[in-house]
Amino acid sequence: MNSITALLLPPMLLLPLMGILSRFHGATTLTQELRRKALHVSVGLTALAFPALFTETWMIVIALGLILTWMATVRWIAPLKVRFGGVLHDTDRKSHGEMYFALALALLLITSAGEPLHYVIPVLILTLADAAAAIVGQAWPIGRIGGLAADKTRSGCAAFFIVAYLTTVTVLSVASPLAPLAAIAVALVVAATTCIAETLSHRGIDNIVVPLVAYSTLVVLGV
Repeated sequence: MNSITALLLPPMLLLPLMGILSRFHGATTLTQELRRKALHVSVGLTALAFPALFTETWMIVIALGLILTWMATVRWIAPLKVRFGGVLHDTDRKSHGEMYFALALALLLITSAGEPLHYVIPVLILTLADAAAAIVGQAWPIGRIGGLAADKTRSGCAAFFIVAYLTTVTVLSVASPLAPLAAIAVALVVAATTCIAETLSHRGIDNIVVPLVAYSTLVVLGV
């Protein structure tokens, strides 16, 4: 695949998906969250193929610039916001989560070069555990947490931890030379640190904090 095709492929997939999901207007907060997380999961799973597409740092930087420009345009230009931005901006939530998501993917692509696990595990945690926490927290808001995590629930945190653990231990068991007990121990630490990071993050900043914490934890543990 040539460089131009690689750079154009993510926007070509993102635009129609945003357009389709923006056509469905949610009547409830849960419905709106489901639409956002459908986009979140779709982009996250697609991003697993990015290391094969963006093989040079300059490609990653240009791709990031294109996506950030598009997200800013959708946020501030009313006709585009109606047509494509409904899935992200249909509530009064003040969040730049979509920007942080793109930035996190770019940083992981650059820093994890040559170490697939340092990219795959953080992206999967960001994609799956974050979505699970948001949906469970909205559908079954059990045990409101106060203080720095005032808008989070214990049910959402539990969902995040479980999915983060299962994701990490599965990937380590399949794709790393770690012994089973070592994989379990690493997965527990990664799940714990990313769960804390997610619980303390607000306004979409978890989309960059969580994957970077996952990456840092893997590096510190020598995985």
